[in-house]
Amino acid sequence: MRVISGKLKSRKLLAPKGLKTRPTLDNIKETIFNIISPIAINASVLDLFSGTGQIGIEFYSRGAKDVYLVDNSFEAVTVIKKNLESLGLSNEINLMKVDGLRALKGPLKEIKFDYIFLDPPYKQHELLNEVLKTIVEMNLLSECGEIIIEENKNYELNETISNDDFDIDIRAMGDKKIFFIKRN
Repeated sequence: MRVISGKLKSRKLLAPKGLKTRPTLDNIKETIFNIISPIAINASVLDLFSGTGQIGIEFYSRGAKDVYLVDNSFEAVTVIKKNLESLGLSNEINLMKVDGLRALKGPLKEIKFDYIFLDPPYKQHELLNEVLKTIVEMNLLSECGEIIIEENKNYELNETISNDDFDIDIRAMGDKKIFFIKRN
């Protein structure tokens, strides 16, 4: 696993051992960034359920200014800390060990994010739906912001995200779906 572009291009990243964390594959990461590139200058980014921190680190490498990595797993946060230390980013990227919903309703509630990346624990669709509802209700997405979701191919967006309010682009990639959600 590595950073694929930007000022940290080709730098290696660690991943937690075991199957609890499923790092985004390089081909999926490349597709995501090809679709959203170029990213907004000095973007504010939230990588919720960040696992390894690789998506937030990739955003930072490409010029994002304020990056928040949130995960409640001790193992994941330990690996993220090691990744940030090895890249010299411990003071550049915000790392929070907290439940994703608590983070949204607490320390992150006043921030407007340009990009929110969501890759929740495997098949926890109810959690993802609750997170999306919270993001919309608390108006955490900037006016030109985008939510990116990596989920299994069986996931369907709930009524919180409607075509009336959002432009939704869905890409199938093997057993995954990538959702790109922007305000209309």
